Amino acid sequence: MSERKIVLNLVFLLVPLILGAQDAVTFEMRGFTANPKADGITDFHGPDEFRTTAERVADLNLYARYASQFWGDHSLSTPLFTDAQVRERLAVIKPQPLTGIRQTLRLENWLSYGYKQGKEEEKALAFKDWTAGGARIAEGRLVLDGAWAQINPQPSADWRMRVRFSLNAAPSGLELVLVSDSGKQISVRLNQFPAAKDYELYVDFQEQLVFLSGEGKTLSEIPMDRDFGGAVAQVRIGAPAGHAGIDRISCYAFDRVKDNDRQPYRMRLVCDENFEAVPSMEGWTTAAYDDSAWEPVTLPSAHGGLAQAGERYYLRTRVRVGAFKYAALNLETLDPAGEVWVNGEPVAVLKGRVPRCIDLTEYLCPESENLIAVCVKPYLARHPMLHSPSDLNIGWLLGRANLILTEEETHISEAFVHTALLSDKEAVQHHRIEISNPDCFYHKGFLDIRYYAWFPQESANCVASLHRELDLRPRVNNIIEEDMALPNPAVWSTDKPQLYKVEVILSDENGRPIDDYVTTTGVRVIEQKQGVLYINHKPEMLNGAQIFGYRLPLETMSRTIRCASDEMVVRDLMMARCLGNMMRIHVHTEQDVPDGINDPRYAEWADQMGLYLIWQSAGWLREGEAWNVDIAAWPHYMRQVYNHPSIIIWEASNHPNRFKQHAFTETEDYFTSIIRTLAETDSTRLLSPTTAWGHSYYSNYEGTQDYLGDTHAPNPWLMHPMMTRGNQDAYTGYGTDWSELRAHPYPWAKSCLEGAGLCYFNYEHEESASQPNWQLARKEPWYHVPSYEWSCEEGSIGIKLPFDQWRASQAFQAFSAWESMKLQTLAGVNGYSWCSLESGPNMFTYQKPLVDPYYVPKLAFYANQMAFQRIWAASEDVDTVYGPGDSVRPVIFNLGEACTADLTIMLQDSRGKVMERKKISGISVPAGRSVTRLKDFRFQRKLEGTYFVVYSLITR
Repeated sequence: MSERKIVLNLVFLLVPLILGAQDAVTFEMRGFTANPKADGITDFHGPDEFRTTAERVADLNLYARYASQFWGDHSLSTPLFTDAQVRERLAVIKPQPLTGIRQTLRLENWLSYGYKQGKEEEKALAFKDWTAGGARIAEGRLVLDGAWAQINPQPSADWRMRVRFSLNAAPSGLELVLVSDSGKQISVRLNQFPAAKDYELYVDFQEQLVFLSGEGKTLSEIPMDRDFGGAVAQVRIGAPAGHAGIDRISCYAFDRVKDNDRQPYRMRLVCDENFEAVPSMEGWTTAAYDDSAWEPVTLPSAHGGLAQAGERYYLRTRVRVGAFKYAALNLETLDPAGEVWVNGEPVAVLKGRVPRCIDLTEYLCPESENLIAVCVKPYLARHPMLHSPSDLNIGWLLGRANLILTEEETHISEAFVHTALLSDKEAVQHHRIEISNPDCFYHKGFLDIRYYAWFPQESANCVASLHRELDLRPRVNNIIEEDMALPNPAVWSTDKPQLYKVEVILSDENGRPIDDYVTTTGVRVIEQKQGVLYINHKPEMLNGAQIFGYRLPLETMSRTIRCASDEMVVRDLMMARCLGNMMRIHVHTEQDVPDGINDPRYAEWADQMGLYLIWQSAGWLREGEAWNVDIAAWPHYMRQVYNHPSIIIWEASNHPNRFKQHAFTETEDYFTSIIRTLAETDSTRLLSPTTAWGHSYYSNYEGTQDYLGDTHAPNPWLMHPMMTRGNQDAYTGYGTDWSELRAHPYPWAKSCLEGAGLCYFNYEHEESASQPNWQLARKEPWYHVPSYEWSCEEGSIGIKLPFDQWRASQAFQAFSAWESMKLQTLAGVNGYSWCSLESGPNMFTYQKPLVDPYYVPKLAFYANQMAFQRIWAASEDVDTVYGPGDSVRPVIFNLGEACTADLTIMLQDSRGKVMERKKISGISVPAGRSVTRLKDFRFQRKLEGTYFVVYSLITR
């Protein structure tokens, strides 16, 4: 199934069958009563509440039942996509086009190995332990012929533990035995179950269960006798009367941590063994070295996690080249540091994550095969923040690499392109071409720029071109800037992502092409006017969520945080595209250090999938001192992804939170420095110095008043035309009661929403937590482990909901999110990023995310979808119980073309039965970003209890 069909299917879930066809539909839960005490705005929980705690919980369960049926997943257990659908979407992603004059060789086939000093000795000791019970190691596997092997957790595993192993063939007589610290045993014979290659044994002392799984499916649940003991001291695996060969085995213990609700358990490596001998590393940079024991990988590729802690990551590839006069190696990143060798010679020692272009002209041998070898140094997080995994061996990696070869020394270094002006009939494309001329003479020649349709349909017909003479200075990087008209442009948008291939061709004075540079881009412009965001001159909002990069399986999560697989990246983008139109890249593990990613795959693929991006870069900072943002490196990261139209905002930092510990000048100087740096590199995109202005000194839109009430001279950089405003406003999160929502907006937000023209974004909103469907997590260490924000429910609901009320927990998250997002949208907020899209932080106990670790949406996922419709109707209030004096005040929000709408408002009970219906026809809805308020009314039927008001719009 295509991604487009998947998106449409999810949109169709918004349409209950009872309503028939419509353009937009929303619903709201409301109480009705004849008691006049409910007149006016009532709180769900707060000073003006009308319901008791028990009644509120009952209402939330009604909401969960109604909403799960309304959105088409009654069991709340259906993943957004299958693995096959993700692979199918990845298969149709187009790689970036190659050059036609210079040789551009993608270095895709690498061999890799992880090594550290003493690894041989560690392996020898481990092999001795594995063979102590009569087993033997042969041809890279553990052979069990009438023998046993054993795993001895030290200390014993007393909470939860997982053993995974892979067999090379169907076993005979294979047994698993758990031995407790008191000597009691639990034995499992695998021949009782269907044969499999990959097995898992999961032990849970909290639940007193042992699970055996094969190929990911549960084969058996074994109750654990109370007298078994308090811990597993040994795991025995053997074939005492048969045969088995194990290719790989791993064991991790999960230890409960007392008095740490942010990281309630830690993962501990017991063993991870592939039974392969350690190859000698002597001569690893030379062509003669035997790398047959190394593992094939494609880039980007990462090493890391507990099983690979402290190991340097070694990579090698061979490439045959022809004749050349200039050769360079382009590396997307080498993170965090390392070395590059060519044909046994050291070429570069690198530190830092910025992209590199390394001159190899003196090292590559023409007309022959060459060896490129890279060593990446290991990484250990030293400043973990509250969301970090317990495994701090955050993946160290080599990004994608390519080799460029030119026939002349004079060559194009880089080409940057953006849309300067856009009208109905023409786009003006601005180009900045950087050309290196290392010769000692001027280079006379020509420059050509040519545009071709590239995505979704590719064409060989040039649709626009430019030709000019050149006279390049010697020994400098020459900068050429040119504007070019592109007639009848195919505009890039999220609904219709259309891309061009741009060829830049350098010729000599005789017109002979000597080099070229190829990139892709989209025609797209961004503006802010009167507080409204415009993209391609149309009003727009940026609606979506952010990703942390913490993904299953837990044992390899740390390795893949900064370097996800292609399938993981595509899944992230597919989830974000189904939710809304934007993804905020928010990958991080540390505070007080630059700690983001600058992975071009997200931009390249979002270009094709039609998704806006808020971009962080590897110079981004999560929290701490603002000056830890890597301001100097930001331009390097921006240039790497400059040509991608999907990137809408450069986000320099998340929430540096120590401004108020210093003088006002620290806020002023940081904002000035980062805005100037970003704007001087790119003045075509929106700029966000921080997504939490509330931590800064500024307390009004102009920045002329601070939080202490003192006034200051205006800072002109704050009013840069591409500057934004924003904060992380959680009106119903963090345990606040409903009165916070009624007080919307906060003073700082109000000042910005009433400001003269710059947009205001709620970069992290609501942030109430909701429990997952626990049935899906029974074999995971976070099963029935509460969020560190569990106590917040006492403030927002009146009680901490127990595990069996997980559906009510999801209901509050969805119910409160809709009511708050509705109010903020009507007030003018320009977009939202939920924190976060996928689960994973706090060792998967972070319960705010919209999607669980198995990619199953929670109710709030659908509530966000509902709020992200481009046109919708709802009540204008957030009154939770209507009294006899209250009326419904309908309102229509529109983000687009003018239309005429018919609105049907239906009153339903929790089972979907229609109690009453009201229709308003021929409503004139203005174009742009508009709010249309309709005449209020009351339902005629006298009701007592909780019902659902459904708003269905048909436009024409």
